[in-house]
Order: sequence, then C-alpha cells, then structure tokens
Amino acid sequence: MPNTLLTSQVITNELLRRFKNNLGFSGAIAHTWDDKFAVEGAKIGDTLRLRDPVRFIAQDGPVLIPQDVTETQKVLVLNRQKVVGFSFLSKDLTLSIDNFRERYLDSAAVALANAVDVDGLTMAYQNTPNQVGVPGTPPTDLGPFWEAGEMLDMNSAPMDGMRTIVYPPRLGTAALKAAAPLFQSSQQIRDQYERGRMGVMGGFEWVMDQNCRVAQVGPWASGGAQVAVANQTGSTLLVSGLTPAGALSMRAGDMFTLANVWGVNRVSGDPWQTLQQFVVTADVIAASSGNTSVPIYPEIVTSGPRRTVTISPAAGTPLTAIGTANQLYPTGLAFHRDAFVCGMAPLEVPRNVQFGANQQDPDTGVAIRMVAQYDIINDLFITRADVLYGHAATRPEWAVRIAS
Repeated sequence: MPNTLLTSQVITNELLRRFKNNLGFSGAIAHTWDDKFAVEGAKIGDTLRLRDPVRFIAQDGPVLIPQDVTETQKVLVLNRQKVVGFSFLSKDLTLSIDNFRERYLDSAAVALANAVDVDGLTMAYQNTPNQVGVPGTPPTDLGPFWEAGEMLDMNSAPMDGMRTIVYPPRLGTAALKAAAPLFQSSQQIRDQYERGRMGVMGGFEWVMDQNCRVAQVGPWASGGAQVAVANQTGSTLLVSGLTPAGALSMRAGDMFTLANVWGVNRVSGDPWQTLQQFVVTADVIAASSGNTSVPIYPEIVTSGPRRTVTISPAAGTPLTAIGTANQLYPTGLAFHRDAFVCGMAPLEVPRNVQFGANQQDPDTGVAIRMVAQYDIINDLFITRADVLYGHAATRPEWAVRIAS
C-alpha cells in the first residue's frame, strides 16, 4: 500500500488528541470560555470574568423582604503559553500517522500536557482551603480519602459523578494497599492488581498524576504569629509576630486555623464542629515594622448569605499552622470538577509558513497550534507546538488537599 503524504491538519489533529489524553488534573476540571474567549487569534492576557452563584437567605412568613443581590466574580486570564520545538525531515511526511506520532508527537504532547498540569496543580494547591491527613505521614488506611469526601459534602459540593482524586505515586501506593481487602468489581480488582490503577471508588474517579505538588510549610509555622486586631473581615488578615522579619515568612499554600473560628455550612449557615481552615494565597514577606497583611481564602464573612465563619477572630488569637515549619510532604487533591477552571484558545497560525494549523476540541475547549518553517539547506521542517491557557480557582471550597 503506498504511503500517504501527511498534511499539517492531520498532524495537528493527532497532536491535539494526544495532548488532551495526557492531561491529568487539567483534563478533569471545568473548561469554560465564551465567544470572545474562543475566537481564533486570542492573545496572551485575554480575560474572562466568571460570575459566582448568587446566594440568598430563606425568610419566614408570607411577608417578602427584598434582599440585596451581591454579585462576585472570579477572573480567568489566558496568560500562560508553553511551546515545544523539534524538527523533522521532509521524507517523514510520507510516514503513517502512527509512526509519525511515535517518533515526534507523543513526546511533544506529553511535555506540553505536563507543563499545563504543573501550573494547574500549583494554582489548586495555593488556593485550596481544606486539608485532611497528617503532613509527613503516609496514610495506612482509606480514612483520609473518605474524610476528603466528607469535607466536600460539608461544603455542599454536588454528588453528581464529577468528583476526582488526583494523587502522587506515593499516596497511590498507600491507597492501593489499603483498598486491597475491600469488595469491588472484578474488573477493578484486576486493574488494581495488574496495572496499579484505582479506577472509580468512594464516589471519586482516581487519577495518578506525578505532578501533584509537594508542600513546604513556611518558617512562620514555628510559632509566634497572631491576629493583630479584632473584628477583621474580608480576604486579608492583619497579623503580627511573623518571622523572620523582612524575609519570606509564609508560602502560598500554607494553611492555618484560628481558635473559636468555626466553619459554617455555605447553604444553611449552620456551624460545623470543626474549625475553619484558611489557606495563604500568595507568598508573604514579614514586615520588619510589625503587622503584616496576609491574603487568605476563604474570606472572613460573619453574616448574610455569603457567610463563611461563625465569628471574626479576637485580637491576639494565635495562627495554628497545619504542618511543621519548613516541612516537605506530598499532597493529593480531591475535588469537584467545578472547583477549578482551565481556559484555552487556539493561537493564530502566522502567514507565509510552509506548514501550520491549529485545532480546538469542540467538547472541552482544549486547543493547540503547530507551525513549521522549511530549512532548504538541510531539508528540515523546524517546528513548534504551542498551547495558550490559564487556570482559575472558581469554587476552591469544593476541593480538599490530602496530606501524606
């Protein structure tokens, strides 16, 4: 059978398919875009504003008291671009697509997908305000995984088949050992035994992702940090006693609790029996002059439909770190699909190139571009494959870190 000359469209379609199939975390979260976002030729910096759901309080009796509508939003920015470069000979265009994929596309797709996943998991780690498990101690049973599901339930995450756990190899090994004696379908037992894959269990789709983040707690956690003034609300907390002064003290992703500040059900407003956990959303340099403003999630809201906690912390309340100062520990992540979002847009194919195409998957929005310019001296196509994307945490309370 004679060889068929491969075209840029055929090759780019196959690259897109391989790229999409290699996405772990970023393939399991929501992909949201609108007409302005998905047009060909979108430029780095394009922004999509995602509205949060409006919340109300149910009233007693027949008399209606209109409630003020408070709308909030998250911002998704396409501000990340990754590229992989390679070259191939013109004679390679006479290969079958399977051979071309094995020689060139597989490695390019894996490299791009891993880079996108690293960015996405970093964003998720730095914005997730819930954690279960013991930092530095691998689980010996499935308790932390069930606790992750419980915490999603407490935060009113839907139970609609859209929950996923992404886990690093170390955490996956512990889970496989713990799950071995449990009853499951014969096919899943076979997959666990032969392939080391968890499949579907406990309401989650389990996905191994070696890009799961390794936490490192900031030096402030050795003690001394406390709330600087009383009655604080909002997305920043004024803190005193951070160390070392004038240097990096808190790392994005550090977590803490505050005495007597209990979490609440986001729908009913009823208090939990557990303290609210807070995550630091950006690196913090301790002010040498004293008080330091710390960005946190969730924001402190003590009343109304967007209530997050029972009370505001009192002045002098210590920040109790979750984890030990400078400790390293791997983390998995349990989440509902809509906790995070990934947006992509097809980059424009430049004119006057011998070889170029872009493709966007109509179902997920995943997009990729491939462009090659011919080198007449060496009979080579100098090639680049690009992705343009951004991540955002839209409902991070619907996510839970699993420490190990």
